Amino acid sequence: MLAATMFTACSDDDKSWNSNDVTVNMLESEVSVKENNGIFNVPVSVDGEMNGPVEVTVEVAEVGENPAMDDVHYIVTEKTIVIVAEEGVGNIEIRAVDDDEINEARTFTVTIVDVKGGVVGQNATAIINLKDNDSVFYEKLQARWKMNVTSKYDGAIAWNTNIVGYQEGEDGYNKTLYVTGVLGYDFCQLELNYYFDMDTKTGYVEIPLGQVVAAYDDSHDIFACGVTEDGYLSLSGSIKGTWNEDMTEITFEDKDIVFYVMNGSTGAALGTFDWVWGITMTR
Repeated sequence: MLAATMFTACSDDDKSWNSNDVTVNMLESEVSVKENNGIFNVPVSVDGEMNGPVEVTVEVAEVGENPAMDDVHYIVTEKTIVIVAEEGVGNIEIRAVDDDEINEARTFTVTIVDVKGGVVGQNATAIINLKDNDSVFYEKLQARWKMNVTSKYDGAIAWNTNIVGYQEGEDGYNKTLYVTGVLGYDFCQLELNYYFDMDTKTGYVEIPLGQVVAAYDDSHDIFACGVTEDGYLSLSGSIKGTWNEDMTEITFEDKDIVFYVMNGSTGAALGTFDWVWGITMTR
């Protein structure tokens, strides 16, 4: 019983927290992320010289005209963190929940409410903006998909693929997407041109032919070629694909794509890697 009593006395309350004068603040007053961003951090900083760890506890609250709700629109991993003297900065880890709905940005606050080993500073609150991604079809297309094709050699097959793209503000945003995992290999990808008309709220993607799908080395490149009416391979043209209303399926024009191996430098033909048609993508 004496041993148990002594152990209980050595609790966190008696832990050797920082004893110097330090102040804890939010490093940023406002953080904006897309709701499909997954895990993101809200940084917390300690101002002043530390001689031990600092424990920081936060609370979250709904705010604004379209408030975000805890454990519904986002999930906080831990609301109490420990910042060690060697680092001076810690992170409140939050996972945004992609609700698959079109909505205005949702907001909430993260506020420092308690500090062990320091005091709460004047910048104790950060406003978090969860920006919608579903109203931007370019972003909504970015997901895991099955690319279903009929192969001349293997019949009906499906490749596990991902559609990825650029971040808002980058040059290729709202213009170019990439399908990784074509032909069943992670290193093979198709570039897609993306088009969208804001007035009619309609859009499509297209596969430009003649592009390099994969480069093995200096002498082995896989090209996506079209097939002309007289049966010749062509490096020009494109294949258009349109998505359905809930964006769960993309159907491409029923045209053939020949994945042909050529020497990218000399243009020498080295053979057919695969020949497919009837391309659709589902998720």
